[in-house]
Amino acid sequence: MLAAGAALGLGFAMWSALGVGDALTKYGDAIAIVDGVPIPRSVFDSAIEGLASAKRNPLTEAETREALERIVDEELLLRRALKLGLAESDPASRKALVNAMLQFSIADTAKLTPTDDELRRFYAERPKLIAPQPLLTVRAVSFENTQASQIAVMKAAIDAGRGFDAAVKETRAELVLLPTGPVIPAKIAEYAGATIRDTALTLNRGETAGPIEIGRRIVFVHVAGRTEAPPPPFESVRDVVIEEWRKRASEQAFSDYVEGLRSSARVNYVAGAPKARSQ
Repeated sequence: MLAAGAALGLGFAMWSALGVGDALTKYGDAIAIVDGVPIPRSVFDSAIEGLASAKRNPLTEAETREALERIVDEELLLRRALKLGLAESDPASRKALVNAMLQFSIADTAKLTPTDDELRRFYAERPKLIAPQPLLTVRAVSFENTQASQIAVMKAAIDAGRGFDAAVKETRAELVLLPTGPVIPAKIAEYAGATIRDTALTLNRGETAGPIEIGRRIVFVHVAGRTEAPPPPFESVRDVVIEEWRKRASEQAFSDYVEGLRSSARVNYVAGAPKARSQ
């Protein structure tokens, strides 16, 4: 017993000499201390919770100890990475760290739950947030890319402000097969392809675009009619609105976080650096 007591006393003396006892007292919520750095018990608890949810049977003592050892290993690897300066020298590590900080800066925002009144106001202030597709009446003509003179005549007529029908008649252009009445943009793509649809979506009623090269043909696109549909009711798009609300709230939170970092940092630019717009 005396020998055991002496050994225990020596062990306690060494423990105190190493500062471990003080560290455990100082970091009362730590599950372990690695080179003076505490690992919060909450980190361990979260890891155990994740492991437990993936298992049918309760975790054994050995499994919980193994989890703790893996957390210690992670801390050792992190300390080594910082000592090696990987955050500065290794692009992949730097990117991962920046992404982690981005997620950290918006973590609280992700937990926010806006009220219906806030969402309705947000939606009302942005009538084009969920812009419904307009109904379009589109006409288009095409030429072989070798018909340079006819293409030039068509372009000149359009540039001069002549009517689309008159220009088509003058050049005897080949009409592109399209629906005659107002249709949704998807129907235009179904008939004549995505390029003509996308071009038509950029035009107002009475406008013509061209020449546009599509394969071996040159195309002119004219919008004869365009009817904008009203925004859908809030109730039918609530999930989309809340997603957009959270996205913009996160963007603002990140912007504010970085601005806070900038306000407390000293940033100097070298002489050859690009100048700010205001300079």
